[in-house]
Amino acid sequence: MDAFFYPVLLAGAVSGAASAFLGVYIVGMRMPFIGTCIAHAAMAGTIFAVLLGVNPAVGAVALSILTALSLAAIGPHKARLDTNVGLAIVFSLMLGLTFLGMGLLEEGRGQMLAMLWGSILFVRKSTVVVITALALLLGLFGLVFNKELKALLFSRSIAATTGIHERFVYACFLVLCGLTLALNLEMIGGLMIFSLITNPAAAAYQLCKGHSAVVAVSVLLGMVSAVGGFLLSFYTNLPTGACIVLVSTLIFAAAALSRRLQPGREE
Repeated sequence: MDAFFYPVLLAGAVSGAASAFLGVYIVGMRMPFIGTCIAHAAMAGTIFAVLLGVNPAVGAVALSILTALSLAAIGPHKARLDTNVGLAIVFSLMLGLTFLGMGLLEEGRGQMLAMLWGSILFVRKSTVVVITALALLLGLFGLVFNKELKALLFSRSIAATTGIHERFVYACFLVLCGLTLALNLEMIGGLMIFSLITNPAAAAYQLCKGHSAVVAVSVLLGMVSAVGGFLLSFYTNLPTGACIVLVSTLIFAAAALSRRLQPGREE
């Protein structure tokens, strides 16, 4: 294994940890499609940035943040729209924009299609630095707003009535989610990063009791899923995202089986 691959492993570990940390709250709030919705927004932003001759990363980040803020505006307040229904509408728009952009893109379509599956070839040293800094920011956010995030896990409506700045924290969380997904899109793949958000967190909820334990185990399993997927991709020459899906799904299956086999554990 040459020196090129060490930054890849580090990038995978950081990406897996950050995505799994987000997953604890996304899965806990029972809104797992937030991840895939914002991921498609990042893809659409990338494609239209290429069409306009703009830096693709700028387009991905900009549309991801815009989508995150639009999702934050849909909540259990005066709106007559259920959160998941609003999420489905935004997702369908992002999906339409993604494939519309691919249809308009005459050159570089192969690279855009590669973004659906992810590739270790997209990993650069600058990418590692940026996603590591973002992961640290995400961890700091989790520490500072730990109480508020726990309240959101229980109920957004109740959190709002108890005086917690629910809208602000929820919006910040979604913006960080958008940034994380946009910056990890090329490595993991737009269609595959959803599994890195959902599976490690779901496995942690199967194995652990208590918020802190769930967060720690989810982050660890996210790192194992991403690094394991990168290694499998490297040695088999298969798409990175697909390999991460396989590894993370096997981890969840093992966690679910372990829970079922534990004596006296409630189903």
